[in-house]
Amino acid sequence: MPAYRLIACLAAAAALAPLAARADTSEDVFKNALKYTVQIKTTVPVPFDGDRKGSSLGAGFLVDAGRGWIMTNAHVVGRSPSRVEIAFHNEEFSEATKVYVDPFLDVAIVRAADRVETRGIEEPRLECGSMPPVGHAVGAFGHPWRLQFTGTRGIISGVTAKYRTELLQTDAPINQGNSGGPLISLESGRIVGINTAGIRGAQNTNFAVAIRYACRILQLLQQGEDPSPPDLRLVYFRDLDNRKELKVARSYAGDGMLKLLPGDVIRHVVGVDGKVENETQLLHALRGRLGSSSLKVLREGQETVVAGNKAPMRRVLETRGVYASGVLFGPITIRDALEIGARGLMVHHVETGSIGESQEIEKSDLLEAVDGVPVRDVDELYVRLTDSRKNGRRAALTFKKLAGGEALFSYTQRNLLVTDLRIIGPEKQ
Repeated sequence: MPAYRLIACLAAAAALAPLAARADTSEDVFKNALKYTVQIKTTVPVPFDGDRKGSSLGAGFLVDAGRGWIMTNAHVVGRSPSRVEIAFHNEEFSEATKVYVDPFLDVAIVRAADRVETRGIEEPRLECGSMPPVGHAVGAFGHPWRLQFTGTRGIISGVTAKYRTELLQTDAPINQGNSGGPLISLESGRIVGINTAGIRGAQNTNFAVAIRYACRILQLLQQGEDPSPPDLRLVYFRDLDNRKELKVARSYAGDGMLKLLPGDVIRHVVGVDGKVENETQLLHALRGRLGSSSLKVLREGQETVVAGNKAPMRRVLETRGVYASGVLFGPITIRDALEIGARGLMVHHVETGSIGESQEIEKSDLLEAVDGVPVRDVDELYVRLTDSRKNGRRAALTFKKLAGGEALFSYTQRNLLVTDLRIIGPEKQ
């Protein structure tokens, strides 16, 4: 054989060898994922803002075999009271309990029922350190369009904070039913993300929560500590030019809290390695540190240190609401509520065909008062509506509505016949 032909053959063999090795690794990766991935069936009877009424199917994966803990997306199990069931491959569904649902990241942890044996299942390895680079080969595992335990593959396309939280971007197909499943490195076999969403109609543009942020939540829970992100009461400028800087637009922090000024650029959390480039990175650095913290900020061209305390964001599993006449009232979830002077309660859901719908009450309406008296919380509203029902009269509800046009808001008053009154969520806090 001519020398050049021999060299060409050897080069071809060398090129094919790693491809074959990667193919074998991919098969092993998906074979292992079959063991630790679960189906998650969720039913939401009455949804708080951000959830939908009804049943859905998603995915999750085992992260603590001893405790029977399974990680998934918050939107898979719901931020509302819901019935959650899980099933491992070739197993029956059984009810699971929510352990933690994050108010910022799309992350949740549920616990399998005691009768579900998880101790014999090998936990997957999580990539809690570095982010996977662009071009890194990954596989998404889950149940797209109810095609159970399906694997797809692609690469990491980038990292983006365009959609509020920082997300991994991937061209690995992620469809309805993939949510909550593992995004796995096809090189190391480690989980690098939680499959989360895709842009409908966009080709190969999908997103996952980076597992390094979820790892912090898991570690704190395992240590018996509160993983709640802090409520810094800040409004930030949008980073339209991709400067990768976190700049404060408004601050509503009270006395003793981290008091930043409009125009401050947050650079570092003192005592934590790494530069802060977006809100996800900032809250990640502050998880488990709900006491006093110090931030390095750039203020009017000079670096300065700002110190103060922090309160946790509202704990999702403690969210309560009042359901009456087909309407669910609950806490105001508008992120910049203080910017528009919104206080009290808002409408989270209106049942089709209900008395509330007939009174033209709409989702996101802000409840200002009942019978002319302001209402501040769920318990106060429940008492007022109970009195109206007992006295056989309709409750006069004053709403502040987004209007548009010449006026940003309009006000309406509706007389509601109170029926089917009950508390949604924990009875007492």
